[in-house]
Amino acid sequence: MNQIAAVIGGLQQKINHGSTFIQRKYNEIGQAKFNFPEPVTASSLAAFEAEFNQKLPSEYQTFLELHDGADLFILDDGLGLVLHSLDQVIEATNEAIEYELIHEEFDHYWVIGEINEGYLLINREFAKTEDTPYMYWVFHELSTEEADPIGQNFGTFLEYSIIAQGDVFWEFKNFSIEKDNYFVDEETQEEKVKPPISIRFVDSVRVEIEYPVSETYSYFTISIYEGKFEQEKLGMRYNEGRGFEKVIQSVRDHLSYEQYHFSSIRVFQREPLLRANEDQSEHLLTRNQNPQQQGLRYDGYRAFADQLPRPLPGWE
Repeated sequence: MNQIAAVIGGLQQKINHGSTFIQRKYNEIGQAKFNFPEPVTASSLAAFEAEFNQKLPSEYQTFLELHDGADLFILDDGLGLVLHSLDQVIEATNEAIEYELIHEEFDHYWVIGEINEGYLLINREFAKTEDTPYMYWVFHELSTEEADPIGQNFGTFLEYSIIAQGDVFWEFKNFSIEKDNYFVDEETQEEKVKPPISIRFVDSVRVEIEYPVSETYSYFTISIYEGKFEQEKLGMRYNEGRGFEKVIQSVRDHLSYEQYHFSSIRVFQREPLLRANEDQSEHLLTRNQNPQQQGLRYDGYRAFADQLPRPLPGWE
């Protein structure tokens, strides 16, 4: 396995475990979002080479052959690391040339993404041999004349960006007490740092969904237990009467609250022990001889969100 595949695979394993709550500098915290598209197509690679008469640097192309772009560590403010698809790279680069953000006569860059209110660039001249670090970055408001060198090629940049949780790691060394007043007295600071959100790490959560006695009486009962495995305590219980999809959405909303972290999620569905006769003018309850049941276990919230439970047969 190559370095790029190993780094991306490690991140995906972390996400699948549900470890998506992050903290960046200035106390920017929250549940991060991720997106990994399909690999780049051969036609997109051919279109790129025809457009710029130049091949991509090998590490960057290796990444695209795994995923044609990616959204990494995106918080609610929209900031994080966005890597464009190759078609978007062509569009963004030509647009930057058109608006003279890239001065084509003496500046040669590709715009491959965005991070922290700035454009992520590849210096085309340096990328021809890969002997010189070719990754650059520039604020949205500036032209590439003022681009800052990151000092790395794509593979190392990607790995360090993941370690830094989508932040501009190459600027960390520049922060100082003298220049930035990073920590200041609360009485004199103009903009206060956000207080931390209290996170509850819960070993296990068990969701029990009891189906209604009939389709006309459509209230599901949802019970959510939290705590150590096989020692969970009831956290909440409520009725939901808007269909199974709404039931699962309400469960998902509860489990996605940013102050929670679950290492294990179990979902148990069961039909009622008593069923109502739908053909009678009055609902007569009779014993359900063979109530359906289903149990599912997920390794963290992300696994649950990626493959949500489906209704029991006959309740679609």
